[in-house]
Amino acid sequence: MSENGKAPKLRRTMMLTPGNRPERLAKATQLDIDAAVFDLEDGVGPEQKAEAREVVNQQLATLDFGHRERLVRINAVGTDDYQLDMKEISFANIDSVFVPKVEKPDQLAMLDDALTGIEMTLGQDRKLDVVATIETPRGMLNALAIADASERTSALFFGSGDYSAATGAAVTDAALAFPRSTLVAAASASGLQAIDAAYFVAVKDAEATKRDALLAKDLGFVGKVIFHPNQISVCNEIFSPSATEIERAQKIVRAHAEAAAEGKGVAYVDGEFLAIDIVLMAQRVLAKAEMIKGT
Repeated sequence: MSENGKAPKLRRTMMLTPGNRPERLAKATQLDIDAAVFDLEDGVGPEQKAEAREVVNQQLATLDFGHRERLVRINAVGTDDYQLDMKEISFANIDSVFVPKVEKPDQLAMLDDALTGIEMTLGQDRKLDVVATIETPRGMLNALAIADASERTSALFFGSGDYSAATGAAVTDAALAFPRSTLVAAASASGLQAIDAAYFVAVKDAEATKRDALLAKDLGFVGKVIFHPNQISVCNEIFSPSATEIERAQKIVRAHAEAAAEGKGVAYVDGEFLAIDIVLMAQRVLAKAEMIKGT
């Protein structure tokens, strides 16, 4: 369990697909992804949003998602399209709501109230999850307050494209280092997952995707929102524990348990002192490996 009491979800690869493209929505549910995100926001033109809501509802009702998490990216809280989304989307058929352009905590409080009302109308005990997007300078500076705003929130997503457009920053490792690290810190402080945008300058460049995913993993992100099938296998691999990592994590957890059983205050693996933070990291590796095994 994470610090906020939520069991973390497997979100190595979250495929974002325009909601007005039924053939692409259907294809997404056949891909080796952890989550399918049906988009009603930026991936759909203003004149196509009504059609997209109808298509998304139809596909949610008929497609077999298997183990994949079902998400819909709604429009920004407070907009006219958001109001229509909340009235018309079949929330009974989704697991989580992906919300864009969160700049202030009261936006999530408003969404929380709306979802509570929908759940009551549906007679649904299951509470919908929220993935909150931070993609503006104001949102980034309010990241911790946003992370703490709603118990529904399980993850923060960094929208690097819109952030770069808003700030004028280049889409480079150096330019994105501050916002990426800030988002990870805010998410971690609240026990949430941190999810990054996949490399979008050249979505078909597997090597660029890999290098970018490795950097994101090093910073503490648990996965990527992806835009192209070419990015799937790379991101699944990078954000999955390797056999070597699993073996070492098992040794660490075993050594710690044995030391505790013997009443010892310290434990060692291969001559290395095991601080409690190392044990916790090893436990997270094994938990993620178990989730992957179960898919």
